[in-house]
Amino acid sequence: MRALGPLDRGPTIGGYVGLLLMGGAYVAIGVMCSAFTRNSIVAFIVAFAISFALFLFGHVVQFVPPALQGLVAFLSISNHFENISRGVIDTRDVIYYVSVIGVSLLLATLSLESRRWR
Repeated sequence: MRALGPLDRGPTIGGYVGLLLMGGAYVAIGVMCSAFTRNSIVAFIVAFAISFALFLFGHVVQFVPPALQGLVAFLSISNHFENISRGVIDTRDVIYYVSVIGVSLLLATLSLESRRWR
């Protein structure tokens, strides 16, 4: 990329960090759904539905009632990625991704531990 022209480091590094965090969130959601069911096809469909819904929230904010727009915009995974990809790594966005990863993996762990005692 550098051979094509000057490279702006902020958006480049932010894009990589955002991609890593967003990918981690998607993988954690997939692991959570996989822990909930024994069927891998069902786990894929549920994980895809959850991930697609989180992605779609950013694109339907304008159609949501004004009272819920803030919540829907906050839940959108794409809005947080757009903020990071501009080169501004905000702690709110990083905390969002880390919390999605943490909650998903915590629920997966609790689901697998509850199976052990059945």
